[in-house]
Amino acid sequence: MDKKIIGPAEKLMLEAIHLAGSVKRRVCPNPRTGALVLRNGEIIGRGFHANYGGPHAEVNAIQDAGKDLEACEMVVTLEPCCHTGKTPPCTDLIIASGIKKVIIGMEDPNPRVAGKGIRQLQAAGIEVVSNVLADECAALNQPFIKMMTENFPYIIVKSAITLDGYIADEQGHSQWISSPESRITVHKMRANADAVLVGVGTVFADDPELTVRDAEGEHPLRVVYDPEGVLPDRLKMIHSAKEVSTTIITGPQSTPVWKYNMRQRGVELIETDKFGNQGLEDGLRQLGRQGVQSILVEGGGRLQSMLAELGCIDRLEIFMAAKLIGKGIRMMEIPARPMDNAMEFIESIWEKSGPDMHFTGIINKYNAGDGLDHSEG
Repeated sequence: MDKKIIGPAEKLMLEAIHLAGSVKRRVCPNPRTGALVLRNGEIIGRGFHANYGGPHAEVNAIQDAGKDLEACEMVVTLEPCCHTGKTPPCTDLIIASGIKKVIIGMEDPNPRVAGKGIRQLQAAGIEVVSNVLADECAALNQPFIKMMTENFPYIIVKSAITLDGYIADEQGHSQWISSPESRITVHKMRANADAVLVGVGTVFADDPELTVRDAEGEHPLRVVYDPEGVLPDRLKMIHSAKEVSTTIITGPQSTPVWKYNMRQRGVELIETDKFGNQGLEDGLRQLGRQGVQSILVEGGGRLQSMLAELGCIDRLEIFMAAKLIGKGIRMMEIPARPMDNAMEFIESIWEKSGPDMHFTGIINKYNAGDGLDHSEG
C-alpha cells in the first residue's frame, strides 16, 4: 500500500477485502471474495463467499441490499463469474438487479472468466472500473491464483528450529522445540490450509495427528508422502482416516496388498508411476486437480529439501527457539548458491511468538493479471 493514493473507491475496496478475509473456513477451490452494494455512496448491502457451493459474495451483497437497486453501484474484490458452476453466473444477477456501475478489484485468473465477466457487464451498459487495489485483492487468494496460472498448489513450508539450526536432536526427537504460543499459531495455519503434508520419516518419528486442536477451524486434508508404501496401519493417522480425511501419495514400489489395506482403513491413495522428485511433483499436481490449492508442509527435512530442489516453495514459516543442542538433524537443504546470488525474499516479517521468533518469508508472489490469457478460445 506504500505511496498509493487512497480515494473513495480504494476505501470501499478495503472494506470489501476485509469482508472477504473475515471468512473463518476454507472455500477452496473457490477464491475468497467480498462485495458491497451502494446507493448514493452509502453502503446498503454487504456480502462474502462463505463456503464452496454456496452463494458468491455478489449474490449475498445483493440479497442484503434488498430490492429496487436501479442505479446502485457494486464494489467487488474479484471479477464476477460469467459461467455456471455450483451456482449461476453472478453477471446475470448483477445485470438483472439494475446495478449501473461495478468497481472490481482484480480480474479473475480462471480461464473460464479472465475478462469475459467484465465484457458481459459492459455489453449490458454497466460502467466497469477495474484494477482497484488489485495487488491487495490478489493477496487474498495467492493459492487460487497459482492454481489458475500454474496448475500447481501453493506450498508453505513450516519448520521449528533451534538457534543453531536443528529441527530435531540426534535421536530424531523434536517435541518440543517451539513454544506453546508457536504451536497455537501452527494450528491456525493448519485451519487455513487445504492440506497438511509430511514425509514418511516424520510419521514414523512422531506419529502425529495433524489435526486442528489448539485453534478454531476445520481439520485440513492430511497427506503423507510414502513413495514405497511402508506405513503400518497402527499409526494414529491411519486409525482415524475414516473420521479425518487422509491421503497417501505413493509410488510404483508399493504393493497391492499394502494399497488394499490402506483403502480398507479409509485412506485415499494418490498413485504415481514416477520416482524421486518427479514422483512427489506428480503427486502434488494430482492433489491440485482434486481441488487442493494450499499445502502446509510440516516435515521432515528430506521432504522439504525435495520441494526446494523442485523450486516450488512459495512461503517459509520458521519458528526459531532460543535453544542450543549442538548436534542433530538439520533443516532442509537448498541447492548451493554463491553469496552474491543468495536466495532473497520478496517480503519478510520477524515477530515474537512467546519466547520464540517467528519468521515469514515470501519467495513467490502471484500478482493480479500474471500469466492470464484473455483470448476467447
